[in-house]
Amino acid sequence: MANLGNLFMGLALVAALLSIGALVIGRRMGPKEGEGLTNIGYLATFGILAGTSVSIAILTAAFLREDFSLEYVAMHHSTDVSSLALFFKIAAVWAGREGSLLFWAWLIAIFAAYIAYKRMSITDELSNMSLAVLNFVQVFFLTALFIPLNNPFKLSPEMWLGPGGELLIRGGMNPLLQHWAMMLHPPTLFIGYAGFAVPFAFALGALIVNDPSKAWVEIVDRITVFAWLFLGLGNGLGAIWAYVVLGWGGYWAWDPVENASLIPWLTGVGLLHSFTVYRRRGGFKKWAVMLSVITFVGVILGTFIVRSGIVQSVHAFQQDELSFWWFLMMMLGSLLVGAVGVVYRGDSFKGADEFDSLTSKESAYYFNNVIMLVAAVVIAGLTLAPAFGGRTYGPATYDAIARPVGTLYVFIMAVCPLLAWKTTDSKTFFEKIKWPLVATAAISVALIYLWWTVMWPHHLFTNPTANPLTEIIAYEAVIALIVGALAVTVAVWLFIQGGRRRAAAKGESFGAALWNIVTKARTQSGGYIAHLGIGIILIGLVGSSMFVKDVRLSIPEEIGASFDAGGYDFVYQGVQVETLPNNDQITELLFEVSRDGRVTGIATPGQVRYFRQEQTRFDVSVIVEPLRDVFVVYEGQDAAGDIQMNVKINPLISWVWFGFGLLSVGTVIAMWPKRRPEAA
Repeated sequence: MANLGNLFMGLALVAALLSIGALVIGRRMGPKEGEGLTNIGYLATFGILAGTSVSIAILTAAFLREDFSLEYVAMHHSTDVSSLALFFKIAAVWAGREGSLLFWAWLIAIFAAYIAYKRMSITDELSNMSLAVLNFVQVFFLTALFIPLNNPFKLSPEMWLGPGGELLIRGGMNPLLQHWAMMLHPPTLFIGYAGFAVPFAFALGALIVNDPSKAWVEIVDRITVFAWLFLGLGNGLGAIWAYVVLGWGGYWAWDPVENASLIPWLTGVGLLHSFTVYRRRGGFKKWAVMLSVITFVGVILGTFIVRSGIVQSVHAFQQDELSFWWFLMMMLGSLLVGAVGVVYRGDSFKGADEFDSLTSKESAYYFNNVIMLVAAVVIAGLTLAPAFGGRTYGPATYDAIARPVGTLYVFIMAVCPLLAWKTTDSKTFFEKIKWPLVATAAISVALIYLWWTVMWPHHLFTNPTANPLTEIIAYEAVIALIVGALAVTVAVWLFIQGGRRRAAAKGESFGAALWNIVTKARTQSGGYIAHLGIGIILIGLVGSSMFVKDVRLSIPEEIGASFDAGGYDFVYQGVQVETLPNNDQITELLFEVSRDGRVTGIATPGQVRYFRQEQTRFDVSVIVEPLRDVFVVYEGQDAAGDIQMNVKINPLISWVWFGFGLLSVGTVIAMWPKRRPEAA
């Protein structure tokens, strides 16, 4: 299987080189004389997909058969025996550095084949050169797979295997990855990563053929939204996994690998907004090109951080100096080519970027891009600082930057739809915003009351010693809650106003008018729903990241033993211990949880001891309520045999997940293809 897997990876690499050569030479020969070669370039793109697909199929089969002759299978196979065992066997394909890189290359091949399929009947110069660039990216990835530490088909050392092919070492998937969210988190991230190669390729293709029209943006717009959506889903699933698996009660720790996936998501926000101005106003052309390049470089930076060993992370793979230089060259080369291209084609790619007023829609888009780009650069700089002799920055530093910048960004985002192009008349603006401001005031009063009565006491409990930051945190929280409320009310008001106007103009009911706005003006309505989701996320972030009540205690292992945490009463009901067929051991404690004399749920915190990996994983228990989560962790027993418990009260954390869901739904609506009118 090893030889066969390497053979098809090699054939995919040959097909990529053939495609690039055919497309480039075909262009030099001209549209008529080079048509045959150009078509070969397109066909060879399908060959890349075929080669990588067979390679992925071989690796998947090796995991399903538990073929430990492959080192990658020996080290990353799943030992799970639950109802999800089959899915974990498949998920093991992308659980480590080698398989994830092959999976990534396969996804790029799918995107490239899709582009080839859609553009083959046209074979215009823009598409040809863009496809050549996309396949050049493939060459880098496929070549990287033949670096020894990246090769998923490397054979296991003989001493690892018994006479019947059984595994003699304690290999296996990291138990922390054996969770449903982690089955989905890497693939969604990689779909986003691979998708962002497409706007990068077409941005360079537009520079190569000197085509400043909006054609390339219209070709890649939906794909870019699709990639950004999946990158966001990947980040969200990773946050859910961290929340329920790691046992620390949070969902974002500013780990270097977490940052690596956030960076291209941020620049992707700027890229999507630049595409909007490019299509509608013929502006932000250089912004669109360079953000396409920078977002792709951000994607490569992610794998650079994970695979090079340049920074320390619980998620990072083994250090590999060859991968370090390979991906560094890829990043620097992409930036250099993009920058030189923009300078060389500067006159052609001039756009209508000027704006007459700071209160114009253009200025809001401009500040959107600047904030997202600066945020990405700052996060990258702080993340990579230790690699260049600097200090390691903790979550407090990132939070101190992210809170004010994030609040400012959401404010600009909330106000932007109410602004006009070029300049905004103050009277007209006030007419648009007056009712959202009234609603914002009402919602803010409720949120500030919740903050004062629930969240601030949590902060004082966890941080009883006064410090100079206390007042700053209070102001930040209140301002962020008000801005979040503004984002929510503006988005809702835009739908109400739009529905009323359409109902009056079309003679429809308000409900029918609202439905038609959502389904027919999908790009705009999807954007408003996404803005609504971000406003709700901001409100949820204030509570769940700034005002968590953290209680640690111990109780005797006696039925009926009780304790109080955050206003909740916990009564110990007993323990269940189960040993699985693979010798993994599950321990689960039961607590009846009540508040003000009313039972709110049963908490079942526990631990799983994985026999083969010799690791223990927390199984946290979460009781979900609209205004808070009760997060319960069983941390083991002390020397005296007492049960060690950790309980966290996480205000408004469900709002983060709900807002994230709305953001995803809005993005799906915005990217949904429009129906083409039927031919007469």
